[in-house]
Amino acid sequence: MSSHSDIPTTDSKIVVPKYSYYALGVLTLVNFLNYIDRQILPTVAPLMAKDLNLSDTEIGMMDAVLLLSFTVLAPLFGRLGDKYSRTKLMACAAVIWSFATVFTGFADKLPFSLPSISLLTISLSSIAVMLCLVRVVVGVGESSYTTMTPSLLADYFPPKKRGTALGVFQAAIPLGFALGYVIGAVLAYYFGWRRAFMIVGVPGIIAAFLVWKLKEPQRGITDEVPVQTQTSQEPFLKTCLKILTTRDWIISTAGYTALTFVLGALATWAIILLSREKGMSETKAGITLGIVTLFGGAIGTFGGGLIADKVASKRENGYFMVCVISCVLGIVPTFLALVSGNPYIYLPSMFFAVLFLFLNNAPFHAILVNSTPSSIRATSIALNIVLIHICGDVVSRSGVGIMSDSLKAGNLSFLASFANIFSVNATEKHLTAALMVSPIALIIAALFFFWGATKKSKA
Repeated sequence: MSSHSDIPTTDSKIVVPKYSYYALGVLTLVNFLNYIDRQILPTVAPLMAKDLNLSDTEIGMMDAVLLLSFTVLAPLFGRLGDKYSRTKLMACAAVIWSFATVFTGFADKLPFSLPSISLLTISLSSIAVMLCLVRVVVGVGESSYTTMTPSLLADYFPPKKRGTALGVFQAAIPLGFALGYVIGAVLAYYFGWRRAFMIVGVPGIIAAFLVWKLKEPQRGITDEVPVQTQTSQEPFLKTCLKILTTRDWIISTAGYTALTFVLGALATWAIILLSREKGMSETKAGITLGIVTLFGGAIGTFGGGLIADKVASKRENGYFMVCVISCVLGIVPTFLALVSGNPYIYLPSMFFAVLFLFLNNAPFHAILVNSTPSSIRATSIALNIVLIHICGDVVSRSGVGIMSDSLKAGNLSFLASFANIFSVNATEKHLTAALMVSPIALIIAALFFFWGATKKSKA
């Protein structure tokens, strides 16, 4: 086990070992592949829907169950990450989600079928049920990796460098989203949607080897508080209670839950919105959204880390304030991207919406890892994952699909009336009308982050 004892934690001029940057590069690469794998389904969803006769509800549920399994297992993996080798667990996770991604391409070709499901307003065909089960396995692998990585990076980098390090790591999210859109669109165009899944799953299996070989740093070695005071043998429930009563943790998690609601809704439905209700072909929609996400997301995420570290060095509430400002600035472009039918308006609006949405990533995760001691950091991240996904994008990914089908059938008159105020015919453009909940969620996110910025942290 590597101690990384050469990382100064109290000196004003911090020197970070080269190995920490190597580890950051490896972890970012695998996170990049993670989000490519995750984003293939929304990218090829229009073709899958035509081929397999899937409804918006079924498409939304396939993404939602991935997040649901991802979320439910997060506390387990968080606890394991606080006790055992994180690098080994994360490597195994990358193999699991990669194989499951490959399997998605032929899940409906198995020699047996599963029963269909009908529950209240949700109706899933047997094919949709099978695809949902495969996506559950993808979520299992992603849960392990995503839960443990911020904790590991916190042990590679001292507190005043974590915003930038997490910004680099989180930049893999928009880059993975972007390349997932482009690769998915191109592969589906030339080889079909099934082979697209099979091709993108292979690199993750190879990259898992690099994670397996990473050195495991000593927990808390870079923290300003001496390592010997960071150990804890508290029962799991007591640890959870301590985390849930930490002010910065709970307020920032609430804000990011609302933000995750928006990110999940747009991630699943943006391509279908462009191809169905704004007149683009599936291929053009995927490439266009990929380019927008690549530049807007990368600039926002990496820039957010640099800006947040500078602001936080001068203001104690700096990380919170960056989150507040970025949420407020994202409201108008998100709204215009939905309601405008003019590509000269909605495409630039999408760019700025993506930029401001992803600007939150690094400062939020810096708040998260700094709000709890190293001995329970992976558990705190796991609990955060539970809340932001159960109350955030699990709801929005499936809920938007359900609302879209309901609006198409002439229901949800209150939402249809709201959309009509902005000249959106909810029966014809039912997906646009359903997505209009996104700017409202951004307002809620900004209010929570502002609350976090108004009082000195007690954590």
